[in-house]
Amino acid sequence: MKNMETKAMTLMKAMMLICVAMVLGLTPAQAQDGFSPKAYVNARVISQYEYKQRVLFMTLLRQPGDIASVALSTLIDDSLRRQAAKALDVTVTPDQVKAGMAEFAARTTLPLDEFLKALAGAGVEAETLRDFVEAGLLWRGVIRAKFVSDTDPNAPKVTDAEIDRAIGDGVASGGELRFLLSEIVLPTGGAVNAMALAQRLRQTAKTPQTFSMAAKNYSKSGSAAAGGVLGWIPLSALPPEIAPRIRALKVGEMTDPISVQGAVQLFLLRDISLSGGDVIGAPEVEYAQFFAPAGTDLVAVRASLDTCDDLYDAAKFLPVEALQRATVPESSLPPALRGVMAGLDTGESAVVSGTLVMLCARVPQSAIPPSRDDVGTNLLNQKLGLMASAYMTELKSNANIKIQ
Repeated sequence: MKNMETKAMTLMKAMMLICVAMVLGLTPAQAQDGFSPKAYVNARVISQYEYKQRVLFMTLLRQPGDIASVALSTLIDDSLRRQAAKALDVTVTPDQVKAGMAEFAARTTLPLDEFLKALAGAGVEAETLRDFVEAGLLWRGVIRAKFVSDTDPNAPKVTDAEIDRAIGDGVASGGELRFLLSEIVLPTGGAVNAMALAQRLRQTAKTPQTFSMAAKNYSKSGSAAAGGVLGWIPLSALPPEIAPRIRALKVGEMTDPISVQGAVQLFLLRDISLSGGDVIGAPEVEYAQFFAPAGTDLVAVRASLDTCDDLYDAAKFLPVEALQRATVPESSLPPALRGVMAGLDTGESAVVSGTLVMLCARVPQSAIPPSRDDVGTNLLNQKLGLMASAYMTELKSNANIKIQ
């Protein structure tokens, strides 16, 4: 009897593989191989089938860079997004997913049904788009649940003082101290003891040259390739827990290791200056930020760009928040961007801390200041974007990821 049950189970498995093969146009052996693991993310398996579907999906929509690498990286990110959502009991409804799919299809100027037909014609299943969109929606919910709260004192908020600094509050502002900084960012939770390594680098990387080499070798921030250089940062833009430590430094000195969420940081003060005052109606900039997933060939992306509109093609496969575009007073730009933007012409781009930024246009100064609500929303979105990126880095650092 037991032998008959075993044979029946074997027959059922074989029939399932044959059905899969018929649907996908594969042999049963190929079908079985398609569902073999491509990668493990904690307890979750990413199958060869999911991987091949994501590669097809990205190829169809002309994703720039190394598609094979980016496809696997985005699948790993999506798996971590789903696991984070499950841990926080974040869910999305089928209607929300369908609306998200329609929104994604609209980026290609096609209605959803026609877009799905185009995908099917290239061998991409509707489920591939559905899974991708669902992961992005879940991640938005995770960020809201984790970081947006009216009662949590640690939740990101935009103060009146920050808005005043961004728009000048209708009057000229005086000069402000600004600091030329370099950084080393060491994620916690990995095989290496981040604090111990930071303490060692604190003793050995005491010059700009040795600090730069250490940043390239050890730092995991987007500035690592540039030797950790951040550019000029106004005092008002420094986080409250970091500003006093920077002000206490002399040029050429380094902070003690600073523990932040998911990482340990070191800063080297390279120079200090006094900036000129900003005034209301100062020139505005229209700019775009492309938060590319790990593995994206940003050199190839930059080479494909003529205008900011071209970034919509590069971001087709990513959640909506991966591409942000705004027109703001130049004085309200994040500190790491302000100095970079000053050196860009319209249509030029740069990479800052792993994010591709592009200057879309310089807008003549306006006699009407931006509304406080608009400026506050923009500042909050910037904070949430940085926190979401840092949280994903933390999840990856703590995850058990194995690639077959």
